[in-house]
Amino acid sequence: MTIKTYPCPTCKAQASGRGHLCHPDKTETPFKCEFCGKQTNDPRHVCAKILDNLEYYCKKCGRLAVYDTQLCEPELIIGE
Repeated sequence: MTIKTYPCPTCKAQASGRGHLCHPDKTETPFKCEFCGKQTNDPRHVCAKILDNLEYYCKKCGRLAVYDTQLCEPELIIGE
């Protein structure tokens, strides 16, 4: 099985699956959230379990994400 990739219009890097949250690929919908199991058409879907697992923010747009691959310019959130 191969994963479809495309160049992100924001950062030009190859994005896979739903793409970067900075510029999501809306053609890969609907999808099932790996955290809550909900079927959704929103590539920027957020549920309570995602909020509990946020680890990165994008230096470019400020969006938060669980995985660094979901952002164009990821930076680790440093806890206090």
